[in-house]
Amino acid sequence: ERIFIYILVIKIKKMINKIYKTIHNKYSRFFRFIFFLRYLIGLFIVAIILFSSIPNFYNLEKRSKFLKEYLTNHYDLKISKYESIKYRQFPSSHFEFTNLLIDLDSSPIKMNVRTLKIYPKFLSIYNNKNFRTKKIVFSNSDVILKTSDIKFFIKKFLTQKNKLYFNDLNVKIYNGIDPLASIKNVKFSNFGSKKNIIEGDIFGKKFKIKILNNLNNINLELHKSGVKMDLDLGEKINEKK
Repeated sequence: ERIFIYILVIKIKKMINKIYKTIHNKYSRFFRFIFFLRYLIGLFIVAIILFSSIPNFYNLEKRSKFLKEYLTNHYDLKISKYESIKYRQFPSSHFEFTNLLIDLDSSPIKMNVRTLKIYPKFLSIYNNKNFRTKKIVFSNSDVILKTSDIKFFIKKFLTQKNKLYFNDLNVKIYNGIDPLASIKNVKFSNFGSKKNIIEGDIFGKKFKIKILNNLNNINLELHKSGVKMDLDLGEKINEKK
């Protein structure tokens, strides 16, 4: 029985060697191409990493002036002050402002933002002349609104054509000097799978708003309250609506 197993193992080894030689002879060019492609991909990845790491050696305070101008011209957002600016290469290259105060256009509304991340398109990392962003991300933001400011604030971000995302936005609304409502942990994106979906907390309950059909339809749901609402603003929307 042992001899039989030994002979069987030898035959299997010979068969494997024969198959390997056949594949190697017939498909050697193919395998050489695969190995070459592997090294080429490796070099490409290294080149990308090196290309995107160069801004680490820039004077970012000088770059911040350009980035601030870009936000003003393309997002109507004016950074009036900030604590620091950094360039982060991973997980995706971006510039990061921390502890900043933002003025909204010519209005009196001001936003306190913990971090603002600006994600440039790959070839825009060095190109100030044709600089373009993939998106900007606000994290941990606070804003105080008067009731008369609400329409301006909503319109500012719902009609923004450039991509932006709010993560953890807190809004306090006042009617004169009296507090009216506090909306917390708001998440909002104007692009992607959650485009024009607003989520957050109000009156201690989570809510979700979907804005559809070019702002003409609004679906609101207040979780665990039984409150659901569908608003149809009609085909022609005006400033009052």
